Amino acid sequence: MQQTIGDNIFLLIILCTGGISLLVVSFVILFINNQKKLLKNRQQIHEAEMSYQKELMRVVLQSQEEERKRIGQDLHDDVGGSLSNLRMLINREDLAEKQGVGAIMAAHKLLIDKIIQDVRNISHNLSPPALALFGFTVALEELLDSINDEDGSLINIINAAEAITDKLPYDMALALIRVLQELISNTVKHGSAKRIEISIFMENGLLAIQYRDEGIGYDPGDQKNRKGMGMQNIESRLNMIDATYTVKTAPGAGFSMFIVLNSLLV
Repeated sequence: MQQTIGDNIFLLIILCTGGISLLVVSFVILFINNQKKLLKNRQQIHEAEMSYQKELMRVVLQSQEEERKRIGQDLHDDVGGSLSNLRMLINREDLAEKQGVGAIMAAHKLLIDKIIQDVRNISHNLSPPALALFGFTVALEELLDSINDEDGSLINIINAAEAITDKLPYDMALALIRVLQELISNTVKHGSAKRIEISIFMENGLLAIQYRDEGIGYDPGDQKNRKGMGMQNIESRLNMIDATYTVKTAPGAGFSMFIVLNSLLV
């Protein structure tokens, strides 16, 4: 009898040990599988982030290349053309006899003034001089003056954070000017809007910008619209200054973008 009880206990111990071992092995296998899944997910996220960064870098480089082409084209068409005309006038010795020295000098002055204005415009587009001299507010007003229609009704801006925006670091202020310039350009080119509203204010210690137009809008689900060159430029500039944004738009419902700088400025 005692021998039987001892055998049963021994058998029970073996079964328990086997069961525990099986549970441990199962747990280890499950743990390893979960770790593999986690590692795979991390790799996929890392690859997606790398791909996203590469795409942004490609856009930045492409944008720089487009900018160089545009500057080269402006220099060739505007400055180069005016200089060629000026040279032709200077070489026409007979014109002084036909039109008089005064008329020729006036024509020369007109061409030289045009060249000066063209160079000034190109320089302004490269780096707004008002931004370095007077700060964000004046640079933005200068930008709006160059775009607004004659009665100034196209763009309305309310800057309730002027004391903050005028103290922005130069790179951050320039990026915001470029983003607003790109948004306005998109609205004028594609939005067919007659009204643009820009509000700048502080929200929970963060600088926020609300851009809104009353244009035709677009389908945000259309990848062609959502990832156009202009929007990618905007996204890359905002990423560089640690800003986030949300977009609201729909066909016939206008376009709006809400931008928040994630750096505490107060």
